[in-house]
Amino acid sequence: MKVNRIILFFILLLLQMATIEAQEFIPYKKVIDPGIDDPSKQWCYMAKSTTVIGMPFQSEEAGITQVTYDGSLYTTFAELGFFYGKNNTSLMARQKTFYEGWMPIVQYDWKDNGVQYELETFASALDDGEVLNFVKIKMKNFSSGNQDADFTSVVRACYPDNREGIVKGFSSDNVFEIRDGKVLRDGKLLYTFPAGAKNEAVNGVPYRKSFSGSDYNINEETAVALARYHFSMKSGEEKELVFKMPQVPVDANQISVIRAIDQADYSFYRDRTISYWKEKVENKIRYEIPEKQFQDGLKASIVHLLLATRTIKGKKTVTDGLPYPNFFLTSSPEHLMACLMMGLNDYAKMIILNAVSYQQPNGRYADIALEHDNGTPPVAQGHIMYNLANYFFFTRDVSTMKEVYPSLQKAVDFIATEIAKNKYGLLPPAVPYDNEMIDGHYTTNNVWALLGIRSAVRIANELGNKKDADDWSALEQTYRKNIMKGIEVSVHADGYVPTGLYPFLTGKAARRGFDEYMTNADWENMLLAYPSELLSPDDPMVKGTLQHIRKEYAEGIMTYRHGLYLHQYITANMIEQYMVGGNTKQALIDFYHILLHCGSTYEGFENLVRPWTDRQVPSCPPPHAWASSKIAFTIRNFLVYEYGGKFGLEPEERNLYLFSVLSPAWVQPGKRLVIQEAPTEMGTVSARMDFKEGGATVTIRKNFQQQPGAIRIRIPYFKKLVRFTTDAGKSCVEDGCLVLSPDVRTVQIDWQDIPMRGVSEELLAAYRACTTFEGVDEKGCAILKEGKAFLLPAEKQNKEEILSFNLVLKNFLHEFDRRRVEKLKQGYEQYMIDIPSIR
Repeated sequence: MKVNRIILFFILLLLQMATIEAQEFIPYKKVIDPGIDDPSKQWCYMAKSTTVIGMPFQSEEAGITQVTYDGSLYTTFAELGFFYGKNNTSLMARQKTFYEGWMPIVQYDWKDNGVQYELETFASALDDGEVLNFVKIKMKNFSSGNQDADFTSVVRACYPDNREGIVKGFSSDNVFEIRDGKVLRDGKLLYTFPAGAKNEAVNGVPYRKSFSGSDYNINEETAVALARYHFSMKSGEEKELVFKMPQVPVDANQISVIRAIDQADYSFYRDRTISYWKEKVENKIRYEIPEKQFQDGLKASIVHLLLATRTIKGKKTVTDGLPYPNFFLTSSPEHLMACLMMGLNDYAKMIILNAVSYQQPNGRYADIALEHDNGTPPVAQGHIMYNLANYFFFTRDVSTMKEVYPSLQKAVDFIATEIAKNKYGLLPPAVPYDNEMIDGHYTTNNVWALLGIRSAVRIANELGNKKDADDWSALEQTYRKNIMKGIEVSVHADGYVPTGLYPFLTGKAARRGFDEYMTNADWENMLLAYPSELLSPDDPMVKGTLQHIRKEYAEGIMTYRHGLYLHQYITANMIEQYMVGGNTKQALIDFYHILLHCGSTYEGFENLVRPWTDRQVPSCPPPHAWASSKIAFTIRNFLVYEYGGKFGLEPEERNLYLFSVLSPAWVQPGKRLVIQEAPTEMGTVSARMDFKEGGATVTIRKNFQQQPGAIRIRIPYFKKLVRFTTDAGKSCVEDGCLVLSPDVRTVQIDWQDIPMRGVSEELLAAYRACTTFEGVDEKGCAILKEGKAFLLPAEKQNKEEILSFNLVLKNFLHEFDRRRVEKLKQGYEQYMIDIPSIR
């Protein structure tokens, strides 16, 4: 009986997670060696980071090509690896980069014994649709004398270290053949290599004829079919090698495909790849930010999101990236918005149509990827209704909205039916599932569902369905009161709104085998002000929730399981609340830390990284698509976002915010911020903010289908407004914002500096103020050590500083090294990165 590949994946993932969970409470005794970081190269947080190359919508069978920390290409069918120098040294390509910082053409360079090596790899589709991976190696003798250069390519099934996906097609009976610059396994082409190589069957054994795996006791990590190159190079001399690896091995009898691979010109397909991605990402819509990490991070995140798409059983879908090959409804709002913000409306349409196809006969949107064997929790009801509204208002695609409107009606009916029969007037309690892991009435599910009803009301009004709009408005009022009652009953004394409303179960009472510390994790329970607009940003419960959750931060980002693990991308949920509340400094600092926790191609991770230890992701490797879409959408929101009027139920209170969160690193004379043809729910807007000595000039051009109540420009936290002039018909200053009527075209702003002293001290003190996870007690509860802010004497400098990514990175590394030294004194082992050898 053939097992469905997705089911098999989840069985293995659950087994893997069970193993991790069984060992979680064991004290972890490794800390990273700071020598792994080359300060001259692009920063990379993960000790062993993976990025990807490929094309959107590759098949489920083909998957995507992983470029590993050691510079190998892993397709799950085979792995192409490289070694250099006389000692057959494996690459250490941790700090590899994308071309121009964001295009999926991976580049890495290094030097050895007077020779400069450069690796470049990308994937492109041939005319017949076959996806082909290209690798070019350039070698140059930069010394003044003659030098020898050695380079070796190998193929193996899979090196067992930070590769994702079960290898396919490997067995001990495989037959390998090398002929005409090609390596074949069981009659299928694995890769091609250029002329001039000395071939070996396995390391040290010359290739003479085809051989089987059993001939040399070959296992998955054995290097086979080696192509060795040796060059004696004069000063300044250069050599190039080009390797090609089909994403899916090609049968040698497919003569036309083999010929196309042979004839595929590296430069031609490289140019085609550049043109393809520029058209996808750099079209008429543009976001220009004068800081590399923001600018490249936005575009690279869109690339990672597009490379997380797949064609599964003939159907195009978006997945959550390398670790999760399924479509998750709960992550779809950020995926959708990341596509809409770039004008990728066809991708956005795919997302909403796929989402509504998961609707059950009773109207529930079933997030199959989350349910496993844990019942049928209504985890994504509001998410999908919110998606429908955003798609509609950003695209004005009336025909598609009319097509899905019956689904929306059923979705609202589901909520109305469920809350009518629930004793609290809420959605039914949910069994423990990712991510909060409680048994009860999830705060998240209900807050999202209320937002979903508001979304439905807006759609009904726009389509002229007055009865639905009236009925759903009444439902919204009733449901909002029910949720508010639940919050008021459940809120803690410090203002914290917990993961569940009314009594709920945690620990083993909630889920068999789960200790207390594994459950009741903050996730989306802080989404009280944005996007839900349930509470005002200055509500004590919003502020109390943020302060409560912030205590369990580590390394400047949120944690999961009460400080045990870092969790990179959910930190964006906190940032959104700070953003709408006007605490832009904290929003900016937190986002710098999200960027800091990316790999060198801005790949984001999910979970399982132990704070202040080895920077290792033991499973669920990057790039994670939800991290990518949250990064892109957060950057967009810093420049332009919509807010107010209970998500638009009160249109006159719905405002458009421009240039809301600015970094001091950007606001420098001669620099500028630009948004061009940016989509919003009101229509498109183009705006530019040019910085000058003592102020800024803002120009705005827009094409609105629906006028915002006002356009708001927030004065940066590090500036004091002196005066402003504008051609807007109406203008004033309110809550730190310039409030301008929608007819505005120009604004002249004069401001003064507010000296920013001791920024480094603030960052260091914040790291130390957080609690730390110290283990698990006999009852299975987390042992938390209260944090206390302090500064060492040498750290008290009180200098005037400009907050930037580089300043945050500098202080992070300072704190990491301080803690590393302490841990080594406590007997921790210094973690060193192993790299593959030829064996």
